[in-house]
Amino acid sequence: MTSAHKLPFMKKSFLSAFLLISSVFTSLAQQSIQFAPATNLDMMIANIFGIQCGSVSNVQVTAATDQIGRFEFGTTIGLNSGLVMSTGAVTGGNQASSVFSSTTLITLGDADVDAFGAAAGQSYPSYDAGFIEFDFTPVASDTVRFSYILASEEYPEFANTSFTDRFLFLISENGAPYVNVATIPGTSIPVEINSINATVNPQFYIDNSTSLTFVFDGYTVPLEAKFFAQAGGSYHVKLVIADVSDSAFDSAIFLDEQNAFSNLSGALTVNGQPASGTLEIFNFIGDTLLAQPIQTAAVGNGTYNVDSLETGMYHIRFTPDPATFPGVAPLYYTNGDTWSTASVIGMPCFFNSGNINSTTLNPLSGDGVIGGTITIDTNFLHAPTVPFENALIKLMNSANETVAFTYSDVNGSYQFTNVPIGNYTLKIDVPYIPQLTNHQITMAGNQTVSGANFEIMSNGIFAQGDLVLNIEETANQFVSCYPNPLKNVLNVRNTMAEDISISIYSLNGRLISTTVNPHGTSQIDINNLASGVYFLKSATHHFTQRVVKQN
Repeated sequence: MTSAHKLPFMKKSFLSAFLLISSVFTSLAQQSIQFAPATNLDMMIANIFGIQCGSVSNVQVTAATDQIGRFEFGTTIGLNSGLVMSTGAVTGGNQASSVFSSTTLITLGDADVDAFGAAAGQSYPSYDAGFIEFDFTPVASDTVRFSYILASEEYPEFANTSFTDRFLFLISENGAPYVNVATIPGTSIPVEINSINATVNPQFYIDNSTSLTFVFDGYTVPLEAKFFAQAGGSYHVKLVIADVSDSAFDSAIFLDEQNAFSNLSGALTVNGQPASGTLEIFNFIGDTLLAQPIQTAAVGNGTYNVDSLETGMYHIRFTPDPATFPGVAPLYYTNGDTWSTASVIGMPCFFNSGNINSTTLNPLSGDGVIGGTITIDTNFLHAPTVPFENALIKLMNSANETVAFTYSDVNGSYQFTNVPIGNYTLKIDVPYIPQLTNHQITMAGNQTVSGANFEIMSNGIFAQGDLVLNIEETANQFVSCYPNPLKNVLNVRNTMAEDISISIYSLNGRLISTTVNPHGTSQIDINNLASGVYFLKSATHHFTQRVVKQN
């Protein structure tokens, strides 16, 4: 392939260290552009194009998982926030331009990209295409417009060569052939590497080779695409970007959301009654790695009104006053135990009402205890792993319902008491950091499960370490189990006149097996168990014993 002649080190190894160092002080003062997965595309498209709410339908995506995303804090490139489409991976776009960004997705190109190139006398194949399509039926005649930039690692070395990565904004009106409206201002020439660079239309080009906050070596100034949409017309829209001539050296298109302001209001109730408490509004991507609420308000009369929220995507969390409403867990709009299970609010188009109704949880009525610690890693604090205070932890039953909640203390520790027999998981709520793994906990009775630890890392929340199950051993003069330690066979000596049921539990409380052991001596085959600590328990005959299995 032609890409064999494009060497990454040629682009990056000649950057001046002096220029990088001299730009540190200005770059650090700027908010680095942030990226997140592209969820709720209907909302994003409506916000980006300023389309009348409800006019977008049939949104379809053809792209690799990381090829499309959302960006925030785009002021360094002349935009606000919105959608990003790449020929590689969106993640990593907020790195220094000295970092090389080139992802070969091993995916197909696009026939429309090829056709528009051929029409301009550039018959080079395309690769790694990503595109979004949707239908648009306007309810009022309007000029639909949006702002965008094209950024690329092809700049500046491979401008005016065959490697002319291309972006198209295609419109089909009432089934007619596509028309591209992403063009050089005042022309019909598509926006691509060869049509905007340091020597061709340089008034639209920005050299970015010394940036510390944006990975692409060059990009265009914000450009505008627009078309007139007639009320009642049927429009099909296709947005596509692709590598041209080879699949190396990523390019990306950044589509800006329309900048508007809207109000957000609703009712806050507990058990259907007006409630007091604290309301937090989270932006879809926080301005720090750990998201902070952009607005926090005290609510005293069961209603709230948030003024002047910019176009964007939000979550709302309501925490009822614990003094007035004890036992009521914080809840997201709508009925989400954590941000990941809650509805996203897209302003201004995707919002019906902001009502949140919490309910009082029934007190736990068991004898078990579950505890652990929450820590945070150095990616956030640039310090050794430290305890994380005030994390919201929810105890979920086997039906994935919240049965209790608590917060981590100054040492990162938390504990649930009075936990009944059953199966449980834990949800750690830190907005916009996904929880990726969990501890599966089986509560068998009056036991203490410790070591349910979690670490907050830059790419998610992970369960750490092994659970430790502490069960107080209870002797029964009529029952004994031996040998201990043991290898293959467990002997059960039962001198009672009735059968006894013996259950084997793992160290983390998982039930492994249950056998019925008659009067006399019987055996349980444990050859298939891994080496480790196990607990024998008979709930009906008050017998508990700790045994060690050896290889």
